[in-house]
Amino acid sequence: MTVLGVNAGLRDRSALEQMVLDVVPDPVLFCTHPGRGHQAASVELGTQDVESVVAAFVARGAAVALDDRIAGPDEHRPGAVAARAAHRRAGRAVRFPGQHLLCGTLTVEDAVATGAVDRVEPLGGPVPPGTPLVTHDFVRPVYRAGTLVLEVTPAAAGVIPFELEHQDLCGH
Repeated sequence: MTVLGVNAGLRDRSALEQMVLDVVPDPVLFCTHPGRGHQAASVELGTQDVESVVAAFVARGAAVALDDRIAGPDEHRPGAVAARAAHRRAGRAVRFPGQHLLCGTLTVEDAVATGAVDRVEPLGGPVPPGTPLVTHDFVRPVYRAGTLVLEVTPAAAGVIPFELEHQDLCGH
């Protein structure tokens, strides 16, 4: 398993996600990590050639942290190191093992039973295990102390993921 920390100094999380997925379309695990005024990423590779992936990120202006070295612009290196250190401990999962199992509508209990997430956490209080979870085929769980948690919020027909795919940001 090879884990990279990636930081291109991007403020826009969507731009970071697009850059990472352009370079690594099928990561084992890909998480975003907020930094001071920027977004960084940790990327767990599968069978991809590490050197070509690192070169592609550096060509896009990113710093990349690996086990034993750091490549790319000096100003982005601290964020890359921090993102790599947070891998599987903190961060927002964009791609993760079993993600495809959390599509459509399933119960909260079934969502955990897939093994894709460790816990479903309702905001505002507990819900029964049989509560419908309407994913709209978009889930972005977060790592908290190494546990992958899907945050959900009440909806008309059960609960939905707290983060929606097409979310309107207040005040923007």
